[in-house]
Amino acid sequence: MRHWKRVVAVLLVAAVALVVEGWVVRAQAAPTFFKSCQYVRTPGESGRPPYSLAPTIGLVKVTVRTNRGDLVLTLDRGAAPCAVHSFTYLALKRFYNQTPCPRHTRAILECGAGRPGYHFTPELTGHETYPHGTVALSNTVGLGNTAAFFVLPADATLPPTSTIIGKVTAGAAVLDRQPTTIQEVLLG
Repeated sequence: MRHWKRVVAVLLVAAVALVVEGWVVRAQAAPTFFKSCQYVRTPGESGRPPYSLAPTIGLVKVTVRTNRGDLVLTLDRGAAPCAVHSFTYLALKRFYNQTPCPRHTRAILECGAGRPGYHFTPELTGHETYPHGTVALSNTVGLGNTAAFFVLPADATLPPTSTIIGKVTAGAAVLDRQPTTIQEVLLG
């Protein structure tokens, strides 16, 4: 009878060890659902940065309502989680509402005048390309990313220094009309 109890105890310990080992392996291979971002307050400016944990999965639909029509964007959290998190945070705070797009040419529409009070390091691979419809953050010299973003109405050859956050999915005709002012930015 004692032999039977030992066999059961050994089997029980082995089963627990296999379960724990499986949990450890799955935890190591599991995708990371959040990234810790380093948003740095800009001296002399007011404005609070978003929380540092940014989601890393999913797409975000954004409608940019302008005086020239609606521009619909799809932002990719997986490609640039900190940048998309910052953009959506500012949109929810209505930071972009009633702002001009100060740079509008046939090659670029740049919007988001003003600074949010913080900056962060660009999320770059070094192999960025900027095809028609690309949405990216403007890179401010000495600060990195802030709030300004741009949309490309045509393919562009640019150095890989701007964080790509998504693409235009509808309303591209807005890119041909100027001057443009953002009335509001809506998420979802």
